[in-house]
Amino acid sequence: MKGLFKVVLVSSCLVLLWNPLGSCNEGARLILSLDLRTFGYRHPVAERDFRAYAFLQDSVAFLDDGILAVSFYRKNDHPGLSRRDGTPGSEVVFHSIFLDPLAGAVSGQRTWGNEGNWNALHALENGSFLVQDNEWVKIYSRELREVASKKLEVPGDLLPRFSVSPSGHSVYEFQDWYDAKRGWLTRIDLLDPATLLTKRSKLTPGHQFETVSDTRVVYFPTAFNGALRLFVYGVNDSVPPKGPELFNKNTWAGRLIAESGCNSAVFINDDVLAITGGCPRLILARSRDEFPEIDFPGYQIGGEIQSSRGGRRFAFVRTRNQEKSPHITYMELCVYDLAERKIVFSTAASPPPQHKLGFAISPDGSLFALQVDGLLRVWRLD
Repeated sequence: MKGLFKVVLVSSCLVLLWNPLGSCNEGARLILSLDLRTFGYRHPVAERDFRAYAFLQDSVAFLDDGILAVSFYRKNDHPGLSRRDGTPGSEVVFHSIFLDPLAGAVSGQRTWGNEGNWNALHALENGSFLVQDNEWVKIYSRELREVASKKLEVPGDLLPRFSVSPSGHSVYEFQDWYDAKRGWLTRIDLLDPATLLTKRSKLTPGHQFETVSDTRVVYFPTAFNGALRLFVYGVNDSVPPKGPELFNKNTWAGRLIAESGCNSAVFINDDVLAITGGCPRLILARSRDEFPEIDFPGYQIGGEIQSSRGGRRFAFVRTRNQEKSPHITYMELCVYDLAERKIVFSTAASPPPQHKLGFAISPDGSLFALQVDGLLRVWRLD
């Protein structure tokens, strides 16, 4: 990376920003509440069901401002042998519904394949989307027409995972494997979203997690324990940087990140990287301008962040635990506006989810969708 991120600390007034019943929710309207059991939503029964829901990525995703995709597991009405034509045979299948949240109308449904630990639906630009159905990955248009597909042929049972940039323009594939001499390694592939063919690739140390933009991949190597250290791969860099660390550990910024107590990072847009997860703060780092750190004493911020297409608004989770106990007593979903530098919406998830929490914000930032187990709700934001 050629540009350095600047980080600045600014104190926040939590009374104004975080009162869930305060003025930040003025203008927000609940426009849809939907029981997903109507469409066959299956609550987990066996341990494998809980594991599948835990691994299911982007269970709620806006394909555009008028189409919301909600993915879950449902009972297979015709179990048997899985066939080469894609007909799933397990008792539980990976299923999605597509709806217009403003009209409250379902426009389509699709069963992708068997329940598993490698299921995901990622929104791309222009209403298209990527579906990973275990060993198959496919691209579909907003009309549910298949555009591209490939079967994942890898040794063992550790299948690749996929990530999409906040703009929806770039698709990345990550493949992990263990080398007896070098330890865990991760291969990064930048894919052509029209064909799923590799455009560029890079071999890196194994990742504990990664986040992507159109030009960068930021990751935390598996080999490191303890304080957060972020490494970067610039997909457009013709000359490798002097070092792979995003923040040099000997600089003020590097020490700030290491001492923050946070354990993850997420790109909000191509410029803004949010550093958070497992800590009571959000550190917003930007390549050109300065953005604040927001502190939430007594709370923990979740590592997952969902943003609008341009990155003006993003949504995240904060929780409160019992004193000296890991049990969550309060969970809240919040939408932050970067331009206004304040929370514009918050809602409690009460009671906390038992097996699945999913949330998303529409590309233009005007809609917020929340899935708590089998209940889906959508708000229109001011």
